[in-house]
Amino acid sequence: MRPELQRDIVRTILALADADTTQLADAPLVVDVADYISDAAHEREQRVLFRTRPVVAALSCDLREPGDLVALDSGGVPLVVVRTATGELRAFVNICRHRGSPLVAAGHGHVARSFHCTFHGWVYDLDGRNIGMPHSSNGFDDLAPGCADLLARPVAEAHGFVWVRPEGNAPIDLDDVLAGAGDELDAFDFGSYHRFDTDVSEWQANWKLLVDTFLETYHVPALHPTTVGRHFLVRPSLFAPFGPNLRFHSLMKSVLGLAEVPEDERDLLAHGTVEYLLAPNVVVNFSVDHVAIYRFVPQAAGRTRVELTIYTPQPVDDPATATHFARTLDLHRRVSGGEDFTKQEQVHRALASGAMPTVVFGRNEPAAIHFHRTCHDLGA
Repeated sequence: MRPELQRDIVRTILALADADTTQLADAPLVVDVADYISDAAHEREQRVLFRTRPVVAALSCDLREPGDLVALDSGGVPLVVVRTATGELRAFVNICRHRGSPLVAAGHGHVARSFHCTFHGWVYDLDGRNIGMPHSSNGFDDLAPGCADLLARPVAEAHGFVWVRPEGNAPIDLDDVLAGAGDELDAFDFGSYHRFDTDVSEWQANWKLLVDTFLETYHVPALHPTTVGRHFLVRPSLFAPFGPNLRFHSLMKSVLGLAEVPEDERDLLAHGTVEYLLAPNVVVNFSVDHVAIYRFVPQAAGRTRVELTIYTPQPVDDPATATHFARTLDLHRRVSGGEDFTKQEQVHRALASGAMPTVVFGRNEPAAIHFHRTCHDLGA
């Protein structure tokens, strides 16, 4: 994050602290419980947010070398993104054109030169062209041209991230997608990071409930009294919108001590985390020695897969450093999973009872309000 932006944020935080307040939205937001629990809302979100819109597929560093790939699911569409021998990225529906078998297992991987279907052995090069139908006895010679090639999807790379459009062929306009956040993301140089490890978990709660926990600090003292609650501020907090995306800060109490530091020496990043929500479902959580990427993948109205990956500025190549970042990953699991997500499973069960028609976000929760308004503005 650029020093001048850090100083601006610190100046605002200190002014809010002096006024004993926090950033406030224009009005509270009442959210229909059906947004969380109804199958109709889930199906609409799958179509509008996760299939037709571009979604974050990976960091550029996940696809550093030719043959590196990431397989993912968005809106129920299986996808694979791969770096070709020429350094370009290609994205495909992760389904063999013969009889519909998935080609690549979910997650990060590598192929030497081609994809091989494990059902009947069809082979595709990294540009998606079919280059082999073993033992087929010319049984597919009458197929129309291209019918045996993988289905391509639009892909774009910039600012250290890779986006893919799961459905449709419209090119991805990243200026439109990011709405001004690109310059800030560039300053972190995320594309130079190195993947350390990934944790995949599943929770019996709506995906938006899980995202909600990253977008306000109001809950920190009550829910996290013995972990991060001892160190982090409940207020003031600050967020900035970038179209459907946003930046949010979870700041340690020590940030208030910057009032005694000359402005040109103020270092915001040493006093908490900077988080970006890249709409609709990726949270980028930056700390001074790592970045954690949370990807929330709705499986049903009340079930969400969470893919948490830790990235480090340098490769982890010694046991002591590996132990440190293994503990970092475990801390994310204990706080986000063991406290936030566990609570949201309870919340989802309570909402699913049908006993209460709405929930409310206060003006002191502006980032969460922005997130929910955005989902509706996008048609979900």
